[in-house]
Amino acid sequence: MNRTALTICSVMLMALLPACATSRYTSLDHVDKDDVEQLKENVFRVEYRVSSFTPQEQLDKYLLRRCADLTIREGYDYFHLSQRFDVLMMSRRTSITVTMFKGEKPSGVSDMYDAKTVVNEPM
Repeated sequence: MNRTALTICSVMLMALLPACATSRYTSLDHVDKDDVEQLKENVFRVEYRVSSFTPQEQLDKYLLRRCADLTIREGYDYFHLSQRFDVLMMSRRTSITVTMFKGEKPSGVSDMYDAKTVVNEPM
């Protein structure tokens, strides 16, 4: 490959990288049916996919927000996360089991999230 072609390829790649590195939260209204699966009345498996360039911290925020949105949509107040599974290949994909609760915050369960509080946090 000559020097000019290599320079052009490098410039094109550098122009594309920022687009790959940015991603935005995708609401429940715009997800595939495979991204949310009901396992029991108050238990769901939730999946979130982003570019492999998206930082893990950002993916975690998006996943937490999706779980909070789902909790509210289903009429629950609190949720607990368990059984996380992460895959990193050409994209980054995480699935997690969400157990939802109504009414008062259950005591004795660690890592319990208030869905309304999570939804009101900045992304």
